[in-house]
Amino acid sequence: MRRSFRKKAAAVMMAAAVLFTSVQTDRVVYAKGPTYTAMQDVYYTKENCVVYAEPDYESTVLTTIGANVPVRVVGMYSNGWYRINLGVIAYVKMDSVTSAGAIGIKNGDKQVADAQRTAAELGYEFVYLTLNKQKVIKKDIYNSYVGKKVMLYAKINDELGVSFKMLYEDQIKRDIDLNVTKYEYTSQWSPSAAPVPTPPPVSGASRVVYYQFPNPIELKGQLAIFQFKTGYDKIVEIYPYDVEYTDSYEHMNNYWTEFSEFAYAPVTQVASIAIVETETASSLLDDERDIMSDFRKGIKYQSDDDKAYRNNIVHGKLRKDTEYVDYEY
Repeated sequence: MRRSFRKKAAAVMMAAAVLFTSVQTDRVVYAKGPTYTAMQDVYYTKENCVVYAEPDYESTVLTTIGANVPVRVVGMYSNGWYRINLGVIAYVKMDSVTSAGAIGIKNGDKQVADAQRTAAELGYEFVYLTLNKQKVIKKDIYNSYVGKKVMLYAKINDELGVSFKMLYEDQIKRDIDLNVTKYEYTSQWSPSAAPVPTPPPVSGASRVVYYQFPNPIELKGQLAIFQFKTGYDKIVEIYPYDVEYTDSYEHMNNYWTEFSEFAYAPVTQVASIAIVETETASSLLDDERDIMSDFRKGIKYQSDDDKAYRNNIVHGKLRKDTEYVDYEY
């Protein structure tokens, strides 16, 4: 009897050991599922956005939505799905929605209209970026347009906007932060109160404005065309802050606002910029108006843009001649 009990006990222990080993092995073999991150944001649907009951292509298709419909995104999965709230919880693939949408463009908005006109003249598609409260353009949204013939436009505030002219295949590695801080000085320079370093003094300047960006970022393959609302009959000198090479404000170009209500600065980065306004009553010549038009289109005009000049440029990658925007030293 005792021998029989021992045999049964041993058998139970062996079975338990096998079962325990099986369980432990299963825990190692089974892969972890996709991670989930809660969100609270509004995106816009792209054309033919398919809405699913679960984050799975095999799940029930609830509906298909046309372009530019706002949807509330409440979460994201690491395998490429957004969780959305349409009155009911549903799911869409990340590449079927965007933070860019035509919704939000106000009729009669001169800032936007000027940027739209630029894109139309170049034969580029114009996409209005609806910024979130943090004024951040997310890299996945930006990168989805890289390499396409498109100009993205973001209105930062009533004085400042920026167009992104997509030219190459280069993608950004982090979000673009447009949460700008403005400093303004009138009549004369005020270096003690200004962000440092400052551009050099300019004789006769009537106003100096700094737009400081918190997280500078180089755009190796694209252009940022900043749009400054300054009014007419002024000369605007533009000083981008070179974040990669000189670590200082560099004089880029003069812009005569007789041509437009806005001054434009094409650069290869999103970083702090200082502008110096000087009142002027002089009129532009036709060739000077052509230069202003080039700036607005993101083309850096330079009278000395010859082979010797290009060979001396160290800032960023060289551009095609018609897209040449490197700094004037």
